[in-house]
Amino acid sequence: MNRKMDALAYEEQLAMSFKQVFFFMGCAVSWFVALPLFLVGGGIALFIYAVFSEIGELLSGAASKSAQPDAREMAQRVCIGH
Repeated sequence: MNRKMDALAYEEQLAMSFKQVFFFMGCAVSWFVALPLFLVGGGIALFIYAVFSEIGELLSGAASKSAQPDAREMAQRVCIGH
């Protein structure tokens, strides 16, 4: 009977350690894979937004009201080459 109790306690402890390992793996994936992808993706999206805003301004001849000054300056450097 005592061996059964020890075996059950060991299985519960082992199951808990598996849960902890999977939780750690989820956190590691989140920090080292998903977060950098979101940061890179967000940077690319902001850059594309600034470039297309500047292209729209160049084509229409009207000043863009949506682009921020820093984004406009960055897009001008890329599109015009200054």
